[in-house]
Amino acid sequence: MAAKREKYSDEEHSILYAETGGICPLGKESLLFTKAGARKPQKGYEVAHIYPLNPTAAQAAALAGYPPPTDINGLSNVIALCPNCHTKYDKQFQVDEYLALKEIKHGFLSDAKARQNISRFALEKEVYEILDLISAHDPADDSDTTLSFDLTTVEQKLKTGMSPLQKREIKANAVDYYIRIRDHLKQLEQQDQFAVLLLQRQVNTYYIAMQQDQPENKDLVFNYVAQWISEKTNKSLLASKILASFFVQNCEIFSVDPL
Repeated sequence: MAAKREKYSDEEHSILYAETGGICPLGKESLLFTKAGARKPQKGYEVAHIYPLNPTAAQAAALAGYPPPTDINGLSNVIALCPNCHTKYDKQFQVDEYLALKEIKHGFLSDAKARQNISRFALEKEVYEILDLISAHDPADDSDTTLSFDLTTVEQKLKTGMSPLQKREIKANAVDYYIRIRDHLKQLEQQDQFAVLLLQRQVNTYYIAMQQDQPENKDLVFNYVAQWISEKTNKSLLASKILASFFVQNCEIFSVDPL
């Protein structure tokens, strides 16, 4: 018996549209359009099933070994596509494109979960002061400072599961800012030892939550932590990435990869 296509509510449409950022994930076309003379934009997308709602014989053969989702009409198996891409996807179905679209959707769901977790995880007020310090500090002022820490820890933590560009950014941040942040934390620790300890544990706890969702993607985990710091404090994302880099070196984020 053929599965029945579900009608999605306005709230569900809002979720599907928002997760794309308003751009078709395949064709990169806008998912809204405004007719000439019209005042309001109109919906320019269709709700597409990633795993086909009712696979044809050819699709079923191609999908052998890929089990269908438990809820074929669930939001985790549908995605907003422009009409052209939806038609092409259905009529020229390819397993490679199915896997690519499934991965895109997985990214959308992971991003949404990370955003939802922002409100669940607390962050000590001391972090505001550290971010302001980072934003005001010019690493060029430390040109005569001799590094007193070893980047081997960062190297060992990031040798797998992270892109070279992201690794390079974290190492550069550690070199430029680690000593300044470390010394400031020591000053804060003299005022309130438990506040600093709690901050370190909060960062580690949020990292673990993100790591559980993305165990093989260190780039994504690192950026989720930075986004959490930035959105929780309403401070610069650049400063938040520098602070996240400090916590990579300082052992709150990532564990050392086995040799």
